[in-house]
Amino acid sequence: MVAILQVLFPLYIYPQDCSISTDVCGWKPLYDALTTYSNIEFTLAINPKNGSGPVNTLPDNDYIAGISALNAFPNAKTIGYVASNKTHRPVNEYQGEVDTYLFWGRQNANLSMHGIFIDEGSNNEEDVQYYKDFSQYIRNQTWPGGPPTVVNNPGTTLSKRYFDEIPDDIYVTFENAWSVFRDSAPFTIWTDPLYFDLPGPRQGVIFHDFNGTTADMKNITDSSAKREFKYVFVTTQPSYSPFSSQLTEFLAAVNATNAAT
Repeated sequence: MVAILQVLFPLYIYPQDCSISTDVCGWKPLYDALTTYSNIEFTLAINPKNGSGPVNTLPDNDYIAGISALNAFPNAKTIGYVASNKTHRPVNEYQGEVDTYLFWGRQNANLSMHGIFIDEGSNNEEDVQYYKDFSQYIRNQTWPGGPPTVVNNPGTTLSKRYFDEIPDDIYVTFENAWSVFRDSAPFTIWTDPLYFDLPGPRQGVIFHDFNGTTADMKNITDSSAKREFKYVFVTTQPSYSPFSSQLTEFLAAVNATNAAT
């Protein structure tokens, strides 16, 4: 079986001038991509200030306009970024950020988030309870559109206990430079039991520093779909800002992989 891939987009780029017009907005490349690839589902991690910003405070006008425009796309799902700092984030702090993302939507439906992206996750087995409590807090709230999407990003493989004891969350089990994947003997990393023994549809993979060919990009999307991974993202940047210089090529590869299923 081959999975239909979705895009997990760490949207850490400031929406410059979005309050003026979507035509001059810093997120215009994303709006164009959502329009061109309307058949691809995007989950977008919104990150105004390494999190929501001050508790129960709306983001600035550029974010208000930028998020409102994103939420108008039927193939876009916005989720709020919260860093867990490898379990060192106090409970009251992460709960305050979750509450703030919910506050946005209560003040303005166009700003609604539809879940949470938990960054800086731990892969230690002894930390399962922390993330179980974190996820449960998110899921105990009322979210627009139904149950929230919760993505946990340890960036590496983790104990199967996470999948068993937190049964609805999705995990980013690879966040690394493309060269790590390229040099994995070659392209065999997904057959490693650390990946293969975990449920593919609950995994996502993120590649940065991509400098390969179109065929290399397609290899990423094809192999990810073959493993039935839910999410994939590839950027040429060492971080997630600015936009990848091969954003269009990446989305074309996802589209081609999905079309072949």
